[in-house]
Amino acid sequence: MLSVADAASPRPGFASWRLGLWVILLLAAFGAMQYGVHAQRVWSVLQVAPVDAEGRATLHAMLAWDAAYFLAAAMLVVFCAGGILRQGWARPVLRVALGLLAAGLLVSGVLLYRQWLGWHGQPHAVAGAAALVAQESRRVHLSLAFDATAIVMLIWLVWRLGQPAVRAQFRQRR
Repeated sequence: MLSVADAASPRPGFASWRLGLWVILLLAAFGAMQYGVHAQRVWSVLQVAPVDAEGRATLHAMLAWDAAYFLAAAMLVVFCAGGILRQGWARPVLRVALGLLAAGLLVSGVLLYRQWLGWHGQPHAVAGAAALVAQESRRVHLSLAFDATAIVMLIWLVWRLGQPAVRAQFRQRR
């Protein structure tokens, strides 16, 4: 039996934007795990191996980047979970976070493409270098295709989360 509150609130079935948030949540959780594992490995090297001052500074910088990326990925997991649960606070936060993520992917894709242009056209005197360049070119192209797909999906999610029909599905604090 439905209560008056249940009958008044719209209960849509399938929401494609929620599926997009699930994909981002899973990828962010995987990324957080990867950064956590890498940070553990860097930390163990710092604790066990004798490292000179320059190497120690480099490892500390790597550890700082790992911690920052881990924190960002963990926050994105929380934001996506709030969005999937239709919490009112999550919608504007997700719009900003997903927009920043799309901008970051765009910048990293442009930098990767410029780097690829720099070494792709140069002659390579080392035997077998052409095969390595071809293999690396495939990796770069796949990475750029993934970036382009992700940027389109993120922009779509930012747009979709701003639509009145989706906005109405989020619970506001009382």
